[in-house]
Amino acid sequence: MEVRKVMRLGMSSLVVSVPKEWADKYQLDQESRLVLIPQSDGSIALYPQTVPREKPRTITLKTKPDDPPGLLEERMVAAYLTDFDEINIQSDGVISSEQRDRLRRYLRLLTGYQIMESSSSHLLVLNVARVSEMDVERALYRAHTIATSMLKDSLKALQGRDANMARTVIGLDEDVNQFYYLVNKQLRSALLDPNVMSRINLTAIDALNYSMVLHAIHSAAEASKAIATAILTLGDQDCPEDILKLALRNGQFATRLFEDSAKAFLTRDDVLANEVINKGGTCPPMRLQAERLMERHLVKICEDMLPTLSPESCTLFGPRQVALTVLEQVFQSNSQIAVAAATIAERAIWRTLETQQPTVKTSKPKTKSKPKAKKSKKDKK
Repeated sequence: MEVRKVMRLGMSSLVVSVPKEWADKYQLDQESRLVLIPQSDGSIALYPQTVPREKPRTITLKTKPDDPPGLLEERMVAAYLTDFDEINIQSDGVISSEQRDRLRRYLRLLTGYQIMESSSSHLLVLNVARVSEMDVERALYRAHTIATSMLKDSLKALQGRDANMARTVIGLDEDVNQFYYLVNKQLRSALLDPNVMSRINLTAIDALNYSMVLHAIHSAAEASKAIATAILTLGDQDCPEDILKLALRNGQFATRLFEDSAKAFLTRDDVLANEVINKGGTCPPMRLQAERLMERHLVKICEDMLPTLSPESCTLFGPRQVALTVLEQVFQSNSQIAVAAATIAERAIWRTLETQQPTVKTSKPKTKSKPKAKKSKKDKK
């Protein structure tokens, strides 16, 4: 922290100098222009209008044949999120075909990154698309729209035992992941580069809110994928009709909460956001009701098996038990979606309050009043 004195220039201007190290870093001189942005807390953010960037940012990731699976891929994601322009991947041995396939799968999620050079022990990945001008809120809305579609389609697939629709839901998860990494990269770029933050009119508190909403959307999409995967496990097996209806009703209710939470966040509607939080409490009792129904069905299964139960075939796992396990996964995923909706709604309320600028009370300096002159005897007369 550094304190500098304000000086007067001319009759009405006040000036303050900037640190030499900061000026040298951004190559500022007497012709440079600075951007001043007043903040709600009374401070002023100061950014260079143009930040020099002479060379592309490059990183080299080294890998070995005996590295743990997934380590190289996670390092590449970290390099993407830190906004490196070039990623050189070098191996002491041969980059295996399995490792290359995993890298390509990850690259499909990292928008703008493309393999430009390839050999048996080397890969060059370039960022061919800059995203510094991307509208973060619009990207969040698109990711939320895809996640909502996944929720609705997974419930339709469950109701109609539609395996093809379930596979489509699983495939859409990759699209949400793509937005997840893309928006994360944009937020990190803005926090690392004040010039980017000012250019897209973003504040640090906006970045925090967007990040939390993005993680909630990603969590809801993962829950929908889990439902779709459970449907494929279920296949054509019969389900207890009473539990299935309850699971569908529970899922539709969680989906409505998820839709309303995004609407509250984007429109800064704290009343709607509070309704989402309050209504979210309905999901746990609905799940408790389903668990009681499952217990009854399990007891009935055991009673049916007892007359024919033999020591060599003593097992309680069969088609009906699998169906109950699948439905339990559905309720668990619905609860995850409701939690995601509550997280977004909470940020909507916080965001509403953040737009209100606090009033700063200023007290005028007290001026000493001149003492009254004492009246002389002649004045009194």
